[in-house]
Amino acid sequence: MKNLRLLFSGLFIFISSMLFAQNGEKEIEEVIRNVVERTTFSNDNLDKINTIFDTFRPDAIINVTQMNVDGSRKHRVLRKSEYKNIYVSQYQHSLERNSELKIHEIRVQGNIGVASFSLNYELKSKANDKIVSKGYESMVATFVKQKEGWMVMELNISDIESEKYQGKCSCELYKNPNTGQVIAKVSAPKGDRFENDLNNIYKRKKGGITYFMVQGIVFEWADMEKIWTLDASMNRVDMLGKAKNDDDAVMLILSFVYQNECSELKLNK
Repeated sequence: MKNLRLLFSGLFIFISSMLFAQNGEKEIEEVIRNVVERTTFSNDNLDKINTIFDTFRPDAIINVTQMNVDGSRKHRVLRKSEYKNIYVSQYQHSLERNSELKIHEIRVQGNIGVASFSLNYELKSKANDKIVSKGYESMVATFVKQKEGWMVMELNISDIESEKYQGKCSCELYKNPNTGQVIAKVSAPKGDRFENDLNNIYKRKKGGITYFMVQGIVFEWADMEKIWTLDASMNRVDMLGKAKNDDDAVMLILSFVYQNECSELKLNK
């Protein structure tokens, strides 16, 4: 009889622990799905970002490894506030994030849970309704059960960028001192790769006014200071900025020409 009681007692403990683990798995899955839903910034609501990070412990560590379309690789170890700033920046730049979630495995042991899941994501500019980038994130999150619920203690992310349509671009200027010809090589994102475009920079003076032409678009360098876009009748439309020299003028013009591809254009000297 005593052995029978011990058997039932052990069986009860086993079943209880199994039920606790199953409940924990469901609760962690719900946390993950809620967080992913809140990262979709289709609505202008910064409070959604704040609620995402209510599920992170104050001392949470986030390891991020990024592999970009241009072949570069970056690894960062972030604190909760630093990771949050990534999403705040996307919100401030009017980027809409859409993600497709796939949960691979969740395991719970006591008050610790480990979840493996992945996201296919897309970043789109709400300003022009164009895709900025696409990618895949593989994630492993470690949760700890606290009185507030399941909290993220550590998050490991491998972010593989598959396509990019807007980002940081670079430029090199090639000058022929004998002919005065200038060619600008711009490296810009083109989906699943970066491409190098060669642009002929034409410069001439007419009636005491300096003009540039790039890709068939004409610009005015007024008083060797301000760069203006022109309409078909050669009337000024928009001032792009001020240029002290030819290089400054060319970079302002190229930044305008590549405004859809380049969030930033850097001159390599």
